[in-house]
Amino acid sequence: MTTAARPPDPRRVRARREAMAALRAQRAEAARFRRSVTLVALSVVAPGSAQLIAGHKKTGKIALGVYGGLIGVMLLVLWLVPLSDLAGLAVRPWLLTTFKLLAFGLAAAWVVLLLDAWRLGHPPGLNQKHRLIMIGATLALAGLVASPFIVAARYATAAHDAVVEMFPSGEVAAASDGRLNILLLGVDAGDGRVGVRPDSINLVSIDVRTGEPAMFSLPRNLESARFPDGTPADDEFPQGFTGDGDESDYLLNATWTFGEENPELFPGESGPGPTAVKQAVEGTLGLPVHYYVAVDLQGFRDIIDAIGGITLRVNEELPIGEKGRVLEPGLQELDGYHALWYARSREGSSDYARMERQRCVIGALVAQADPQTVLSNFVELADASKSVITTDIPRQDLANLVDLALKAKDQEITSLQFVPPLIAPADPDIGLIHDEVDALLSSGSVTESASEPPSEAPSEASSEQAEDETSEEPGEQASEDDEPEETEEQAPVEMSSVCSYE
Repeated sequence: MTTAARPPDPRRVRARREAMAALRAQRAEAARFRRSVTLVALSVVAPGSAQLIAGHKKTGKIALGVYGGLIGVMLLVLWLVPLSDLAGLAVRPWLLTTFKLLAFGLAAAWVVLLLDAWRLGHPPGLNQKHRLIMIGATLALAGLVASPFIVAARYATAAHDAVVEMFPSGEVAAASDGRLNILLLGVDAGDGRVGVRPDSINLVSIDVRTGEPAMFSLPRNLESARFPDGTPADDEFPQGFTGDGDESDYLLNATWTFGEENPELFPGESGPGPTAVKQAVEGTLGLPVHYYVAVDLQGFRDIIDAIGGITLRVNEELPIGEKGRVLEPGLQELDGYHALWYARSREGSSDYARMERQRCVIGALVAQADPQTVLSNFVELADASKSVITTDIPRQDLANLVDLALKAKDQEITSLQFVPPLIAPADPDIGLIHDEVDALLSSGSVTESASEPPSEAPSEASSEQAEDETSEEPGEQASEDDEPEETEEQAPVEMSSVCSYE
């Protein structure tokens, strides 16, 4: 006799079916989640690929084509276009504006494709946990892909604003005898000073073919500066810049203020003040001055800080204030504040020693402002430069000057200072100055090593104009009134032979 089989328990069958349904639902949820993650991830790696996989082939092909084309163009440009040409393109305002708009457009398009990939992942079909994960991941990835374009647009904006605000539109100067001559002025128009008086006067002459640079330094207390033949100023001062008034009003560094007060003598697009200094340097050195760049010395520290400071060797203890603080001898990393002190401190020093230190700071700044440093601090550097630099270099010539600067950057700067005993600032031999300039530029090389920088104090006229007070701001100490000491004749030198900067 057999026993009839017991019918299955409906509750167990139902439970089994529910478990199987739950497992299938879980697997389906996992598949949908994987698909959503895959589509979003593909949009990060190759924008448009998610749309192509999801069936939106037209959109996907267009996006992938644009993406591939941009990658190809970028690689070709990096491979075929020299760095100097790329740098020259970076100073063209119209191109910077186009690049900025393109960067914003690409960032927006990529973010839209990423959000569309998230939509194609069917977020309503995901459970709450996976929906939240996908929302957070998509937003984070959108920020990730947009960030490089936003940074690039920010750099382009900073460069555009700096070019437009700093450099005027004007005619490009033609090189003279194969050289371009740029006057570098450190000006100080702070409280208590009458007008603008250049504190540092250096002419940089660059061979446009080789980039070989030479620097000529003139003391600010030079008297009887000459003006170029045939200019209104030369007709007014045929024997040099001199007059019956206060001697300090007829020093080389007083020409800017004199020009502002007598604009009829100094016509030109640069303005009467800068034109007066340019003409005085041109007539004194016998070299045409094509452009000038004036740096506000009080704001110079901002430029130094913007590149992260400079490193140079301090040769002797240098006072930096009335509270007994000093810069210690040795290799020093100087921020803007201390670099400005190093360049301008007068305590126990002279104008000529200060000229030497200022050349060292210029050399250190040029040597250490490498592309990586400039790019990493570009926005800060551009902002600082706009507020402290004035120039008559036209925008139209910037691309050529960038190329010239890249040629000159890695070459030694041959430097010649017109200081005692080579010349007497109170009665300079202009013919000798012209001969020395011609000899240096025609030789094309350094003739001998430098002797120690002269330690004599400025002339009486310069001492009278020097500030008597000491303060917490660089350059406010009084000069010593030591008698000039006789030293060996000064020869042109490479800057690194008298300055040590790492």
